[in-house]
Amino acid sequence: MGPVAGCLVENASRSDLKSVAHQPDVIYMVCCLLERLRGAARATQPRTQKVLFEMGHTVMNSLLTLLEVYKNQSEVVYMILKFVVDFIDGQAVFLDGKETSVLMSFCLHLLQIYSSHNIGKVMLSLSSTLRSESQSEKYKDLRALLRLLTNICSKDLVGFLSDSNIEGSPDIAEVIYVGLDIVTPLISLDLLKYPKLSRDYFVLMSHLLEVYPEKVAHLNRDAFGRITGSLEFGLRNQDGDVVERCLTAVNALASYHFKERFGGRGGLGSQVMESEGSNGKLQESISSHFLRLLLQLLLFEDFRMELAGSAADALLPLLFCEQELYQRLVHELLEKEQNPTIKSRLALAFHNLTSSNNLSSTLDRPNRQKFRKNLRVFLEVFSPLWQSPCVAEP
Repeated sequence: MGPVAGCLVENASRSDLKSVAHQPDVIYMVCCLLERLRGAARATQPRTQKVLFEMGHTVMNSLLTLLEVYKNQSEVVYMILKFVVDFIDGQAVFLDGKETSVLMSFCLHLLQIYSSHNIGKVMLSLSSTLRSESQSEKYKDLRALLRLLTNICSKDLVGFLSDSNIEGSPDIAEVIYVGLDIVTPLISLDLLKYPKLSRDYFVLMSHLLEVYPEKVAHLNRDAFGRITGSLEFGLRNQDGDVVERCLTAVNALASYHFKERFGGRGGLGSQVMESEGSNGKLQESISSHFLRLLLQLLLFEDFRMELAGSAADALLPLLFCEQELYQRLVHELLEKEQNPTIKSRLALAFHNLTSSNNLSSTLDRPNRQKFRKNLRVFLEVFSPLWQSPCVAEP
């Protein structure tokens, strides 16, 4: 692969690059070189990892140069992004702290250049016109960026860099933040109707909130609102994998909030969501909003039992954070029930949900397993009652 990498570096170093770069034969040659490098990156194995990392390291500065030169040439931009996605994917499990530091510095510069030239080119109002060639190219860019950020979020990279004491090591969270600053304004609910992009986006959200919940928690209100709004949309998706990813993300967000509050810190206290209330729109905490939403999905909508475990993991920290709200919602539901027998059975089911199996106020694995069992039993009891015309939605 040496001659291929060398050829790319040589072309990126040409003094007349700007004047010849957009000639069709030059664009074709650059794309072919990138495709060959990408093929090598995808074939990374333990015995070839070191030499392939050096290959990638050799072309990093050249890729940044080409990204600048071809900022308006979507085909080349997409090929660069695809190479970086596959390079990180192949290398992540092998890298030491120093190599990870080099890779993160490169990714930070790559995202900064992309942001300076491309942010906003996929306008939310244009998301319904993806059939056009130009918008389709930007859609592919967005998917590549989502996969790039997901790979950067991998626990292999995070673990290596967090355990190293290399001076000047970049903050992976900073790289993620720059990426989020690019991606979140471009994601609309219309775009999330495209299955492949939707899956890539929610994979990123679940990874990101598991690894860096505090980074997401401190986003500005608009950016945070876009993420939580997309999670609400995803929880009602027809794709079971998307719903499970969203439940994982909500679990991570609620668990972070609970642990922060338990430690005497603010958690998500500064973030609020707007909801529809009986007296119009109201603002409520993130944990309150998702508690209402999850109970609605579990009790009154067509919820799939195979997702009960993930739902229990998301619901448990929400119950810990919003015990008063939970009790009030249960009380309101029971008060609307006119049949004394059904009312009694419902009351017992709700009581057992939070009391059976010696459930405690912790989020450790044994306690989560207990709550999973409690929720399955609860749903088995509640489901027949839910079908009764006597049970009214709160």
